[in-house]
Amino acid sequence: MKSLLITWLFLSFSTQALELPNPLTLRHTLALATKQNLEQKQLHINIELDKIELKSYQDSYKTTVDLDLQLARRDNEKLGGTDYSHAFIKINKVLYDQNVEINQNAAKSTVKNTEFALQQLKIDKTTQVMQAFFNIILADMRHETVLERLAISAIRANRIQDNFNVEDASEVELLEKRTLTQLDVVKRIEAEAAQITTRAKLAQLLNIAYENRPDNLVKPDLTYFFKKELAGFEIWQKKIQLSNLELGELRRVLANLKQQRNLEKNNKEIVISSNIKLGEQSYDSSKNGNWRAGISFIMPFGQSQSQKNKTSKLLTKIKQQQLRIEQRTQALNQQALSLWLKLKTLKQRHQALTTELDYRDLYLELARANYEMEIKSDIGSAMSNLTDTEWKLTKNEFDFVIVFIQLQQLAGEDYEL
Repeated sequence: MKSLLITWLFLSFSTQALELPNPLTLRHTLALATKQNLEQKQLHINIELDKIELKSYQDSYKTTVDLDLQLARRDNEKLGGTDYSHAFIKINKVLYDQNVEINQNAAKSTVKNTEFALQQLKIDKTTQVMQAFFNIILADMRHETVLERLAISAIRANRIQDNFNVEDASEVELLEKRTLTQLDVVKRIEAEAAQITTRAKLAQLLNIAYENRPDNLVKPDLTYFFKKELAGFEIWQKKIQLSNLELGELRRVLANLKQQRNLEKNNKEIVISSNIKLGEQSYDSSKNGNWRAGISFIMPFGQSQSQKNKTSKLLTKIKQQQLRIEQRTQALNQQALSLWLKLKTLKQRHQALTTELDYRDLYLELARANYEMEIKSDIGSAMSNLTDTEWKLTKNEFDFVIVFIQLQQLAGEDYEL
């Protein structure tokens, strides 16, 4: 039964050929990552299996109907043998079973654990996919910068070659420029390799074949992130204490352990059931009618050693869980502080790079004007420096957004893109 369910669930989640938009936006990429994630599909299957396990305990309270047929004779000293046959329909229903209640409670907790694992996986996957998406854009921008530098190197090498041909440059100068050009060719090859590997990484995270990847990505406008005021660390600390998903799950597990210990302490292994018997029997038929009904109560004397061990083990687990909550709280506060301080640095760097970009843009305009008036100009370097600053500014923006969303996730907040 379980194997059939696993097969059905896997087929229902199987990857289909998708028509991906080209160019691809960040929002669509994140939505696609949720649909195509293999680990999430596996956890969905695990949740279904956990629910089946839970239902098996709930089914313990279902009414059962059995047919009891017996064809037999019984030795009798006076009569030499008596017909001992009977035909009954037995109807039974368990009204209460303490062990079932305890196991059912544990099964519910297992479902919650797996659901939390799924939720945590989605959170982790979000930043992974965002980083992979950003890395492609940065690789493309870096490739553009490298091509500009290679073009400049080639022009300078050609000029030195012309000067060398008319004996206006030395062989040392010529070899120097050729060396610089070759080094820029290597950088171009490295930049092209980065374009391939970053796209392969995103394709892997989206569970799509590399050849089906969209090549063109839309650079997202993230400037609104920098318009927000960054709240003080104390505010973030309170949010984490109140709303952090991991802390909430650890506290839920602690509450469940306490509840389970109380159940085990009070567990008398009581079973109360009702039964009805309908039918006929060949023996003592004159004394007994065609039906009988009753309620049974079963409770062993004393508490078994295994129950005592369970109670002691649960008490140790409770202490262990309390310690785990304290340790995780400290670790989360430290992590949040590190992210918050990094955000302040990235925000200040954003201002510095924005100013630098304005400077590079103006300098390029000046270099272009000098070039058009045939005045000595370093327009090539000015163009290269401008694109390099654009790359640094974009990377800083991406880093800021990733860190900000990580801090929001720690605080249990929803994020908007």
